[in-house]
Amino acid sequence: MVIFMSKIRGSLFLLACFSIVVLIYMPGLSGGFVLDDFPNLVDNQGSDINSLTFSELFRASLAGNAGPLKRPVAMLTLSIERYFFGLDPFPMKVTNLVIHLGNGLLIFLLLSRLVALPSVRPVLVAPGTLALLVALAWLVAPINLTGVLYVIQRMESLSTFFMLAGLLAYLSGRVRLEAGRGGALPLMWGGLILGGMLGVLSKESAVMLPVYALLIEWLFFGFGKPGSSARGAVVRLFVILLVVPGLIGLAWLLPRVFADPEFANRPFDVFDRLWTEARVLWHYLAWIIAPNSGALSLYHDAFPISRGALTPWTTLPAVLGLMVLTIGAVRIRHRFRLAAFGVLLFFVMHLLVSTVLNLELVYEHRNYLGSMGILLAAFALLLDARVTELVLARRFAVAALIALYGFLSFLRASEWSDPVQLAYFEATRQVDSPRAQYGLGLELTRLSPPPDSPTFSIAMNTWREAAVLPNTTLLPWHGLIYEHARHGLPIDSAWWEGMREYVRTRPLSAQDRTALYTLIDARTNRDILIPIEPLREVIEAAREANPNDALLKTLHANFLLNIAGDARAAEPLLYAAVARKPKDPAVWRNLITFQLAVGQLDRAAASIERLEAINRLGQESQAIARFRDELAQRRAAAEERG
Repeated sequence: MVIFMSKIRGSLFLLACFSIVVLIYMPGLSGGFVLDDFPNLVDNQGSDINSLTFSELFRASLAGNAGPLKRPVAMLTLSIERYFFGLDPFPMKVTNLVIHLGNGLLIFLLLSRLVALPSVRPVLVAPGTLALLVALAWLVAPINLTGVLYVIQRMESLSTFFMLAGLLAYLSGRVRLEAGRGGALPLMWGGLILGGMLGVLSKESAVMLPVYALLIEWLFFGFGKPGSSARGAVVRLFVILLVVPGLIGLAWLLPRVFADPEFANRPFDVFDRLWTEARVLWHYLAWIIAPNSGALSLYHDAFPISRGALTPWTTLPAVLGLMVLTIGAVRIRHRFRLAAFGVLLFFVMHLLVSTVLNLELVYEHRNYLGSMGILLAAFALLLDARVTELVLARRFAVAALIALYGFLSFLRASEWSDPVQLAYFEATRQVDSPRAQYGLGLELTRLSPPPDSPTFSIAMNTWREAAVLPNTTLLPWHGLIYEHARHGLPIDSAWWEGMREYVRTRPLSAQDRTALYTLIDARTNRDILIPIEPLREVIEAAREANPNDALLKTLHANFLLNIAGDARAAEPLLYAAVARKPKDPAVWRNLITFQLAVGQLDRAAASIERLEAINRLGQESQAIARFRDELAQRRAAAEERG
């Protein structure tokens, strides 16, 4: 009876903690879409399904624009929500919050088992209490807010859910194996395989799941007794699920990275990224333990890039500090096992996202799982039972940190309650960020203010200031030109000159290409009189600076065909694009559209067959069917005329 009542009290306390988390996030649930929500979901027509049939669901699951695997599990959940609720961000954010709470529950269950292991030294509170404190701190940590209120980060939170479930299954099986109980190996293998597969299909970072399990195995179980059958079973598991695939992956990745260390679409190369990430990791650690609402942001594009060990001078100390912290965590692993695990978990997680991959330099959501490790390390050290001094003060410090995290997250969630308000706070705090400044102007223009209004004037001035920032993009100039053309206002020639100079001298990001495409589309489909000759000069300058860029070839052909009316000049560019990227469906779609438009019906039929050949998973089936219908109609019309 006593045990039953204790479980009831524990469940009620856990429910109360979850209720507090909901209240903290509640203001932000009414906010809108931001940043990558638009290309990946809002403007992605592939996520808009007409029914819940298998074919529609399968097509929607492959409609993602992020990651090499398209993240089908996460996209499927978002597409289903879009089917029932349309493009209403509220239910999507509610689902994200439910997933976040589920992750908190899994962290509680995982840490409860870890802290109770015999190899773990005692703390000032019960194992379940420490696990709950860490889980609650993680749930309300300000750095994890984007995993909830940034809709498309469903990919991160859902992937983490499957990884945590897989780790919990592995740990449960490992405890069984240690005790000689049955059913251990199916739990261990099933957790890593199923959790890894579902995690990777939500976001590719879940490939690290076996590495996290290896860390638990090394620190808490030591791979079992030498010569035992348990050790053999564990070693075989990691050889098959980690060593072999890991060596294959590294053999494929590393030669490609270091053979061409330049990132074509970034202002830094792989070596710059490695140096810079050393400094970035220290910022992450600070934002986890001692968050500053002025530093946490959607936009970190103004973060200074390290061009070497001493440029800036803080780079080398950052590298040496990380080495000391890592070596220290390894050395204290027997005396402070939980702290060592937490620190090493953080670093292991960043082995993937903060090293050689061609990714943005700074994003807070990359710490969604790793922040749990740092919080565990901090709380385990504060509550170490072997230290008898200042017990009450240390308990108070833990409670105070959780309260501070909750308060800051509530303030941040309140900022997220309105898109314009969020954009204003981001722009005023990140004054050196071109993206933050552009975001504010964009949100203001979405209010459709008349050109003589203060709102329009503020938006334009914001973009003018963003255009002259050192690390600007094409977006501010694009916004100025687009809005002035839309309202029939004069366009400053300096804006075109700024764009020309930019495309000549800087690598073009995906956002830069989108800016150019939007100007073409405005003239072609929106009856906005974007000046033709200045636009031609910008596109030709971009092509001259990037002669092998297949997407720019396609974009240039789009301009020539639909604006300049020069089909003869557009055709070779489209063929060059498919020759450059023969496995890219987008360039084939553009070529087929052109061939149908100019009456090259036999060539269009052949191109449709080529598109069919690379349509292995069926994501292009709808486009192929549409092209076949149009081809049949044009052939029928040609026969009638003939």
